[in-house]
Amino acid sequence: MSSAEDNAELKAGHPPAVKAGGMRVARARQSSTGESKESGGDGETEYSTTPPKSERHNQKMLISGVVTSGDKDFSPVAVKHYHEKPLPAKEKRHVETPHNIQQPR
Repeated sequence: MSSAEDNAELKAGHPPAVKAGGMRVARARQSSTGESKESGGDGETEYSTTPPKSERHNQKMLISGVVTSGDKDFSPVAVKHYHEKPLPAKEKRHVETPHNIQQPR
């Protein structure tokens, strides 16, 4: 029953806001206690097993219904050229035009 009483004090999984004079007051963040460090302090770390990654060059991809093989169909130079934006031959100078505002005197 003590857990039901503890849950009654929690709002959305955390304690309600601290209020003073009807306004919320910021409080310092509580750092975690040493409990989490003690549980992981055994030195035994669990590692998930994932399948080894295959090389990108050997992967087959389906593009528009056709099986492609990456670098063989599209060379790295062609892809780089396609993705680069062409640079202008000359830079345009910024010309400041005077702003004459016609106002009555």
